[in-house]
Amino acid sequence: MPSAPKIDLVAEVIAAGKALAPALKRLAKSLPKLKPEDLPIGTVADLLYDLRQAGKMLATLQAPFSDVLDPAVKLLEEHFIQKLMVGESSGVQGRTARVQITESVVPNLDDPVKFYAHLKKTGDFELLNRALNRAAVNERWAAKRQVPGVGKFHVKKVSCTKLGGK
Repeated sequence: MPSAPKIDLVAEVIAAGKALAPALKRLAKSLPKLKPEDLPIGTVADLLYDLRQAGKMLATLQAPFSDVLDPAVKLLEEHFIQKLMVGESSGVQGRTARVQITESVVPNLDDPVKFYAHLKKTGDFELLNRALNRAAVNERWAAKRQVPGVGKFHVKKVSCTKLGGK
């Protein structure tokens, strides 16, 4: 019987955690005290950019591991879905982990025409989420058409980009 691949990353993860611990400690100490209103607005812009970049760098470190680990996790989960019965009380267990399969029912819209006819007839609108299709509403607004009951809410987003040459 073939053996499982060696997946012991504990030492490396602990080493990486130790290497990053001083930076995390500095951030955890200084960021809660941050008062942007006491700083020049340009300094706040630079700080926002630096914090976003730090987050991106950490995500970049993590991404290659996800690229390798996620497909393997999906493969193993699919293996268990194929091999184990739903609700099998015993499941399976190794030396460090236990696996069981559970099941839940998720609604799926099979016939939109029938469904919307039902909504119209019964008024059971709680079957729908309240979210609007933004693209469809924006299309109508662009065509100067009104959508009854729909108002406009202005969302502010912060764009932060690096200045050229610095």
